[in-house]
Amino acid sequence: MTSQQIKEQLSNRFVGILAVNKGFIVDKSEIDIGIDYQLKKTFTYTPPNGKTRYSVDSRYIDIQLKATTENSIVNEQDHIKYDLESKSYNDLIHRQQNGVAPLILILFVLPHDENHWVEIDETELKLRRNAYWFIPPVNSQFTSNDSRIRITIPKTNRLGINCFNELHQQLYQYAQ
Repeated sequence: MTSQQIKEQLSNRFVGILAVNKGFIVDKSEIDIGIDYQLKKTFTYTPPNGKTRYSVDSRYIDIQLKATTENSIVNEQDHIKYDLESKSYNDLIHRQQNGVAPLILILFVLPHDENHWVEIDETELKLRRNAYWFIPPVNSQFTSNDSRIRITIPKTNRLGINCFNELHQQLYQYAQ
């Protein structure tokens, strides 16, 4: 496998672990059209027969996932900067202006040295560095750049253990 393929697979697994740990399902489309996953929240309910049923919330989040290393970002005190492909940025803008379900970018950042990406011992499995989510600011415009546009992601947008519940609540603004 190439280094880029390994980064992509590690980022896929990371998102999957965070999602399933909090009761989300991640669906991957068979056709790549700029959306890597649909993130769907599961819930339970009890109908009159008293038997618990499991279902999926109709409010989902589409995810565009990118994987890189820390030498490909600008790491500043409160935010990181990343040069995103223009077509991917424009997909985010188009969805923000015309979509029903939100589309977010998740940027998975690994250490520069591949030897530090994954570590395992008797008690822990460590996948090093961080991932951040990004949605363009309201009223952002399409870019006419041919190749890339630099985006700024606040470090407060770091994916943590409860990130998908928080994002789902924020993007759909309802009580959970």
